[in-house]
Amino acid sequence: METTSAELAQIARKRGWGLALILVGWLHLACFLTCYYLEFALKYHEPATYASIWIGEVLGMLLIYRTICSVSPADPVPTPLELVIRRIWIAYFVLAFNLASLNTLRGHVVFELFPAIATLASFAFIMMTLLVSPRFFLAVLTMFFSGLLMAAFFEHAFLIFATAWWLVLNAIGYSLS
Repeated sequence: METTSAELAQIARKRGWGLALILVGWLHLACFLTCYYLEFALKYHEPATYASIWIGEVLGMLLIYRTICSVSPADPVPTPLELVIRRIWIAYFVLAFNLASLNTLRGHVVFELFPAIATLASFAFIMMTLLVSPRFFLAVLTMFFSGLLMAAFFEHAFLIFATAWWLVLNAIGYSLS
């Protein structure tokens, strides 16, 4: 039996995805504002520091999801739609990590490929729009325009990216709460 978008929203509410997304939004904002401060105010470009902040963020996200979105033994196994959504976002993180790695391997002192990560997010949200709900198209537009803004105002890319994700995650989180 296929999961409908309404059933998925009900599962999301039951498992606390809304609160988790809101907390992840705030965590992401804090991490990327730290990166913005390092980049813009201090002109600091050590890749290991940025990588450690991002790894810390991913670990923080996992902790948030493990703590808030725990599945009880009485809950059914994940629905096929849940599994597809997980795969979409795992693919996003793998590709984003790949872009960061390519940036470092090419010897760029700053994160030149940063706007492309917003394009990847737009694509992930396009998939969510097609599979879950047309309401995700607002997230597509937000991430699309954030990528354009990051390209146009590159010195503020961390700030733009942080704000865009904060808006998207909080909007989705509040709609699921």
